[in-house]
Amino acid sequence: MIRQRRPSGRKVSETTTPLDVAARSILLSSIRTIGDGANRLIYPSDDGVVDGVVETTTTLVAARALSKLGRSDLAWDFLRTLFGAQGSDGFLPKFVYLNRTAAIDDDDDDDDGGGGGDGGSTTVLEGAGWHEFVGARPGPRLFPHAPKGRAPPSPIGGSDVRVWSSNTISASPHHSTSVLDIFYLSNQTEADVGMLIYFHGRLQKWHDFLHDRIISNCSASTAAYGPRVVDPAPCLAVRHPWETEIEMTSPLWKIALENVTKVVADAGWTPKFDVPASVKSAFDYPGDRTYNALLYLLESLSDRSEIVAGLLANDERPFSLFQMVDVGFTSALAKADRDLHEIGQILSDKHVIAQPSRYAMDVATGRSHRSEGMLHRMWDDDRGAFFNAILNRTFDGGAAHSSNYTTSFTLPLGSTFDALWAPLSNSTMVEQMSSHLLQRSGQYSFYCGDYPLWSLGGCDESDKSALILFLLNYRVAKGLRHNKEVGLAHFLESSSLNLICGLPNSDESDLTNCNKSQRLAWAFNATSELPLGGLTSTLTAAIVLDFLHPDKIFKYESGPPISSSSVIVLIAMELVVAFGIGLTCLLLSLNLMRRATADEDGDAFVQIIRERQPDMELLVQSPAEDTGNMNDNYEAVNDPSPWSLGFISGFIPLTFWRSNN
Repeated sequence: MIRQRRPSGRKVSETTTPLDVAARSILLSSIRTIGDGANRLIYPSDDGVVDGVVETTTTLVAARALSKLGRSDLAWDFLRTLFGAQGSDGFLPKFVYLNRTAAIDDDDDDDDGGGGGDGGSTTVLEGAGWHEFVGARPGPRLFPHAPKGRAPPSPIGGSDVRVWSSNTISASPHHSTSVLDIFYLSNQTEADVGMLIYFHGRLQKWHDFLHDRIISNCSASTAAYGPRVVDPAPCLAVRHPWETEIEMTSPLWKIALENVTKVVADAGWTPKFDVPASVKSAFDYPGDRTYNALLYLLESLSDRSEIVAGLLANDERPFSLFQMVDVGFTSALAKADRDLHEIGQILSDKHVIAQPSRYAMDVATGRSHRSEGMLHRMWDDDRGAFFNAILNRTFDGGAAHSSNYTTSFTLPLGSTFDALWAPLSNSTMVEQMSSHLLQRSGQYSFYCGDYPLWSLGGCDESDKSALILFLLNYRVAKGLRHNKEVGLAHFLESSSLNLICGLPNSDESDLTNCNKSQRLAWAFNATSELPLGGLTSTLTAAIVLDFLHPDKIFKYESGPPISSSSVIVLIAMELVVAFGIGLTCLLLSLNLMRRATADEDGDAFVQIIRERQPDMELLVQSPAEDTGNMNDNYEAVNDPSPWSLGFISGFIPLTFWRSNN
């Protein structure tokens, strides 16, 4: 039996273009290895320069692109590295830090037993050092303590390769979708099925964490959020802006972090370290005020002693001044819940795991309904768009919150289109959002220049801070395909590739002419169309390859109606039955032979009688048959001479006669 899904790739020419060659070169040159033998970890360097930092989004997108190029083995290795940092409670971090040290000094306070730091006798030979920042990325020293109940990763196989993570900043939940896609794009060998089994249990733990620990109080209601809606059971998905895929320069954060920036300003709080120039000079640096708020929130999630807003900050994902329901995070979770169920169905069809129980099926269905309900609650029917919502709390005199209310941010942000990542059951939603993508005027118009998709909408009001983000274009293009808007998805993909090559955004553009300008940047300025963040982004290279190469037909062959073990049992039972029948036949044959031997004498007697049949007729012939007169033959009947002893003994064998005398 073959089950299949509609492919999500675009059809392109088989001819290799200069852009394809450039993207392959960047992606392959970014691959790093740390450790030896079975302890070896493989990952893509985020920007091709900084080693030891494994960023989840870049790794997942790069793994999918490698699968399209026929290297699903490397794709699985990338994912194994990510899951090597999974917490004992199922938590998966956004950042994974790897290093190789000459010695391990567990007494070093700077190291705190986890990072393989630079202090004491610990010397980093390769990978990420124990610093607050590694390049422009947050470093492991910003996450010194693993929360209670979340054991930190151990050194790999007892080797000198050490793993640490952003233990309070979770990844966006795209893992199940990536695992399923990589399997479909692979050759589906026994090794690929084995990897699917390997990740299935770990993905279940991850989804258990998300549903039981993060959104456990979320109701299944689909009632929409409003300007100020009292919500007794809010859906809390994001507790730090770094857990989203929204750029830090978005105007959303100025509003969403307003309470935090006020607390920081009133307390005169400043970080205990200097923010390096590599961070402040990045194109997505939001400014000191917002960045200090980000660091303050991070400290409130990590510090075990400080009391924040009346609650202990060392609690599991503690209550802080910032709690938000994010469109992208929620959409990713809704699709991941579906894809995890499909992974289980594939393994069940192949008879490598048992059929789920009725209870397990009910739990999976309930989780899918919950995450889909969360997403639908963010829909604004009047504006035809999805919006993020932030949770606010009011407090009584004892510093305990007495009520909750949620507030939607009705800003025209490109990130609202992340909702398309999950297939939407309402086609009207898809149509309304698609129309926004093509509008050139209006508050929620986004086709504001030659190339889509602008991070800020409202083409009537020019905003020089708007960006064209390749990750956003990737999510929206894939989401449009998930919702069967293939034509619009193709347009967005082609426009993105034309922008990289500096070609006019028209049907006449030919990627074979992309020889001189190959700007694989992380983002572009929306108005000037200038690249931002360097020209060799690993993430952008992976997205380009994904756009250029079509997907396979998403199908798999299920196992036979019964498993191979069941077939063996049935064959064994049939052999036992056949052996029993054969043994019975043998015993019956032997018994018949014995009886035949015992009856041999009786058979000889019958044969003699048959040979002397004419003489025996005299024995049975009635005297009346000779004359027909009973009275005339009275004497003959009573005459004993015919029955003399001599007459009878002539017919009976001597042995028989002796045995009866």
